Amino acid sequence: MTALKVAIVDDHALFRTGVRTALLASDEWQIVGEAGSGREAFELVDRTHPDIVLMDIGLQDADGVSVTRDITRRAPKSRVLILSLYDELVDVLDALNAGASGYALKCEPVPALETALRTVARGHRYLAAAVASRLAAYESRRCQSGDLLDVLSERERQVFRLAAECLLTREIARELCISPKTVGTHLYRIHRKLALRNTTELVRLAAALGLTRYPRSRWRAAAGHSGETIAEAPAPAL
Repeated sequence: MTALKVAIVDDHALFRTGVRTALLASDEWQIVGEAGSGREAFELVDRTHPDIVLMDIGLQDADGVSVTRDITRRAPKSRVLILSLYDELVDVLDALNAGASGYALKCEPVPALETALRTVARGHRYLAAAVASRLAAYESRRCQSGDLLDVLSERERQVFRLAAECLLTREIARELCISPKTVGTHLYRIHRKLALRNTTELVRLAAALGLTRYPRSRWRAAAGHSGETIAEAPAPAL
């Protein structure tokens, strides 16, 4: 059996070494090279024509989703498998829309990664279990309505749009003339209806839907902010 050619793209050399070592334990895979940046990834793909590109979604010099889109355009026979620390819904949707054949998580064991590689090599889509369940919830909500936000009440839509602009809970409350506690309740319901885990994901979803002026680079920065930036939904009292 001919080994499948795999290229590894990740900006952490130690992680690349770990993946290479794990895969080389089997003669099923041939590691054709490694890249630590978007530019290096393009050069590697052009030079080696891999069957599969293992792509980190969070490269330091480039957006892994954009790199994926460019690779699928310039090397349509190469399949891209995203390998990420995060299972955030917007990342998954962006990656799949960019042409990725699958989305695996770095926390998964090596056998799961090998299953992912085999799956995309056969021309099928692979999603890590945690990713698949969140995407299924999202698709279920979307199928119930032509417009994803149609599942929200009018007030919830208002809260959604203000939270998407990174307003604080008290600012949303003042804007809508309601209490901060009521804002929190609306946010909790929005998160449940849209299968979101927190308001950072809400901001990123709104950006992906074109409902906020924040570009991708800015809402990635917002996602890493540890201070009081955006409204969060408290768990409801039982």
